[in-house]
Amino acid sequence: YDFASDATTATAADSSSPAIIFDDRIIVPYGITHLGPAVWMGIFVGYLIADALSSGSFRVLGYPFVVHHFAASLCWTFSAYFRVMQPVGCLLQFNELSTPLMNVRKYLLFAGYQTSDLEVKVCSLAFFAAFGLVRVAPLPFVVRDWIARDFGPVRNKIGTGGAVLISAFFAVNVILQFGWFVIMCRKLTEKFSTKPKAKAQ
Repeated sequence: YDFASDATTATAADSSSPAIIFDDRIIVPYGITHLGPAVWMGIFVGYLIADALSSGSFRVLGYPFVVHHFAASLCWTFSAYFRVMQPVGCLLQFNELSTPLMNVRKYLLFAGYQTSDLEVKVCSLAFFAAFGLVRVAPLPFVVRDWIARDFGPVRNKIGTGGAVLISAFFAVNVILQFGWFVIMCRKLTEKFSTKPKAKAQ
């Protein structure tokens, strides 16, 4: 996001926070595609809703998955409506860079590969690394910036209630992402610590 080019649109008091800058142009002079961040926010919300509705029942997916998708949809829509948190939202969209690896793993299993096969193991490790890198590692910095830099300017722009609601969205995201990562760490630890069974004589 080209924060520097649009920083002059913020007030002098809040110019230290990119959270109150919003670019609603469809075509922009920066980026590879030159599509504006508002366009990508809309695409992201559409993807989340379509993915949740087309992926099976709540019981099969698990409630955390459904909560994540609909909470994120509400958060991005809320941000677009009130014209706040766009740079942070665009950063968090990079979380989905880990999703193709998860899908490849599922396709391998559907194709008949076993979890013990080398192809599945490599894909699982790649997904684990990508998940940690793009979903978990940025969270402490995002939360730190929200508390130390962004909460005040956003509260000044949309009110305390709106800023508290965004805080709740952050809390849901942190709990889900760290929760899933802990589960993956536990499964990975169990997989590599399990000793092969001795062959019967």
